[in-house]
Amino acid sequence: MDVILALAKTTYNQAFDLVEAGEGIEALELAATSLHLWRQVGTDKNVAIGLWLFSRALVGIGADKAATEAATESVRLAKLDGTDWLIASGLEGLARATRNSAAFESNRALAEAAIAAISDPEDRELIASQFADLT
Repeated sequence: MDVILALAKTTYNQAFDLVEAGEGIEALELAATSLHLWRQVGTDKNVAIGLWLFSRALVGIGADKAATEAATESVRLAKLDGTDWLIASGLEGLARATRNSAAFESNRALAEAAIAAISDPEDRELIASQFADLT
């Protein structure tokens, strides 16, 4: 299990960098690999984070419907976990995934409200920075 956990962390970080760089298919491949590994060794919280990144990778290749499905599941798991920054992050992902749909404005507003409600200022700043290009 330690090897799988290490791989989950490594692939997540590599996938995040590729998503941020706009590397399309390669980012999606690594995000999917990371998500698969987190499902094997992680908690619902880890899976929610993995789904958030997978959703962002799907957005990067224009797969908005699949991105919305992944983001919706991320939000569901985040709400089960109850961590404020995780819920806000999931809602940011959902807003991003629905940016080309009628649901965008309501999802954006939900994400903004969740970000404003994050209790830790550093966590709030991090999630707000991820959301900045959507406002």
